[in-house]
Amino acid sequence: MNLAQNLTQHIANPQNIIIIDGASVNAAWAATNTAYLASNILPSPTAPTYYVVDLSLISNQFSTLSLWLTNHVDKISYVDSYSFILLGHELDNTDYKTQINTAIGQNEFYSIDGKSLTKMVSDFGQTYYPNYLQIITETTGVPVRLNLITAYSDENLCFSIPFFQALFYAMDGAMKNLEEVKFYFTKVTNASDKSTVAFKVVYENLEAYYDYSGGAKYNTLNASKTTAACVK
Repeated sequence: MNLAQNLTQHIANPQNIIIIDGASVNAAWAATNTAYLASNILPSPTAPTYYVVDLSLISNQFSTLSLWLTNHVDKISYVDSYSFILLGHELDNTDYKTQINTAIGQNEFYSIDGKSLTKMVSDFGQTYYPNYLQIITETTGVPVRLNLITAYSDENLCFSIPFFQALFYAMDGAMKNLEEVKFYFTKVTNASDKSTVAFKVVYENLEAYYDYSGGAKYNTLNASKTTAACVK
């Protein structure tokens, strides 16, 4: 049950949504955050009562959004939020997918498996915002490694730890076979010749493509995405 039903009629864009467990907050919290709430209904929530937060109503600044998420790490219903977190990063453009696969074929990528990636983060399963993994590139823009950021503001080329948690959760069985999950980070260039980084992830017969979180160039590959979607 969405507890915001009687507080707002606003419908949030799914890519901007984060779910708050209704049992973790009180009426004072709802009053303080009413302006950010949405009336979307979850089809099969794990939290019996919940609030839908539209992050785009909070701010368009990465640092402000990251701070709000950080202040609510113990109130977020992560399982209920995972699909919305992934939506903010999905890469559907065929041309960009082709660029990624071409770069992989030309050995112009940085690869890491799921086991190595999770080992970069202490207590991966219980680590949330403001922790991010940042992609470090050569001067040519080709990725060469990942770094852990523990005090994210608005750095470029970052993915949140909850994003990776959401990705593993979506790939059934991946958390038990992390060494079989392969990430391929590559340079991708848009029609205006501006480049950024995206990646392909492969697990068994599954593959998916995503673009990154945060920073001034967050929407290089998709101008319709908001900071609220990308910061998650």
